Amino acid sequence: MNYQYSNDESLWNDFRSGNKEAFEYIFRTNIKVLYNYGFKICQNEMMTKDAIQELFLTLLTKYDKINATNVIKLYLFKSLRIEIFKKLKVEHRFTDLISSEIDFNLEYSAEDKMIEDEITMIRIRELTHVMEDLPRRQKECIYLRYYEGMSYQEISEIMEIDVSSAYKMLYKAIDKLYENLALKNGNLFL
Repeated sequence: MNYQYSNDESLWNDFRSGNKEAFEYIFRTNIKVLYNYGFKICQNEMMTKDAIQELFLTLLTKYDKINATNVIKLYLFKSLRIEIFKKLKVEHRFTDLISSEIDFNLEYSAEDKMIEDEITMIRIRELTHVMEDLPRRQKECIYLRYYEGMSYQEISEIMEIDVSSAYKMLYKAIDKLYENLALKNGNLFL
């Protein structure tokens, strides 16, 4: 694939004007991160794949009606999240399902870089154990910020919360991690 672009906005505009190479480039460069994010939301491989397929089918068939964006990853993450929650609502049609009730599965491995500068001293297996106690939305916020490198503004748009709430949520999650690690390791991490 030889498609080149100067920024997300020009790539997206090429795609919206019907450029199939732009569409293919968007698909190929985002499919893995979309799958990882979607699977963490619903923990269902088939539902994740179906939601991604629906998302890209919609993009392919309605490319000329899609809104402009200058951050493609943000647009795709938010759209995938919406698509997964639609599928979850259908699956749970007899219960009133809201996004805060769905568990967000966050798994860590030794290869992943852990929460950048804030928690560099913590070994991954200890952090993983402590993370299990965090609420789903805090785990999702940590994933978006530190694994996907998204800004607080982008996190707020994806999770449909205020920017200040994204800051608070991440701060509370990190504070809780420190607290739990300190309890586990005898104040070693305070």
